[in-house]
Amino acid sequence: MTHDTREEPTVTAAKRRDGHSWEGVSVAAERYERDLVPALFEPWADVLVDIAGVGPGDRVLDVACGTGVVARGAARRVRPGGHVCGLDVNEDMLAIARRASADIEWRQASASRTGLPDASFDAAFCQQGLQFFPDRLAALQEIRRVLAPAGRAVLATWCAADGGDTGYAPIAQALRRHRPDDPDPLEFIAAIFGLSDGTEVARLAEAAGFDDVSVDRGTITVRFPSAEAWVEAFLDAAPVPSVASLAPGTRAAIVADAATALRPHIDATGLTFPLHTNIVLCRAQRTSC
Repeated sequence: MTHDTREEPTVTAAKRRDGHSWEGVSVAAERYERDLVPALFEPWADVLVDIAGVGPGDRVLDVACGTGVVARGAARRVRPGGHVCGLDVNEDMLAIARRASADIEWRQASASRTGLPDASFDAAFCQQGLQFFPDRLAALQEIRRVLAPAGRAVLATWCAADGGDTGYAPIAQALRRHRPDDPDPLEFIAAIFGLSDGTEVARLAEAAGFDDVSVDRGTITVRFPSAEAWVEAFLDAAPVPSVASLAPGTRAAIVADAATALRPHIDATGLTFPLHTNIVLCRAQRTSC
């Protein structure tokens, strides 16, 4: 895919009302791992690892690793002789990651200040984290720094175009209806799709010093047993204090309204809706073919 590199990329993420970014905000990590990882993140883990061409002996970094689904996928490929490091600012996420896989190095650190040595990895991933970073360019420059020559990075950011936010828009509408004076959950949903434009991600990668940047878009079908189950899972894991403290009656009304709006996406198996992601592959240095 070609892209116009003349426009300046958006280097900083949208801020919350308190002036901070969404990176590292506390989330219900157990519910996130149980309900959201299998439906939203696990389907992409092996795809991203395949795109990076990870193999035996590779040194791999997973930035904003969450509970570690991509890191675990990479760890299966790097044996023998390889090494995988999963990095996240959220200790609750890392606690679950450590329980799931003790043979991966789990490190608590910011994406823009990893503390890792120069040129120490052959491949790096960032699945659905870049849009939340307070300084996107600094994070990509840090990933570029820790990659060895000819190292490759694979970035993924959700894309709202062409109905990619189908599962989220009814939740946002219900929150707006029942919590009109609370912008925080709406800002969080907007942040999920804060890098919907794949060309913007590519411009950021090039500004960070990457070469051979290519952009693609993929789609999965998200499945939940019911619309209510999806809305409940999202509300349970949303890193927004006002959502966690919703009054039971308000929460029930939000779930009911969003589920009603999602009825057109119910089939014999339950709720299904498309979710698009930008996938950006970039290399630390051009190599001759």
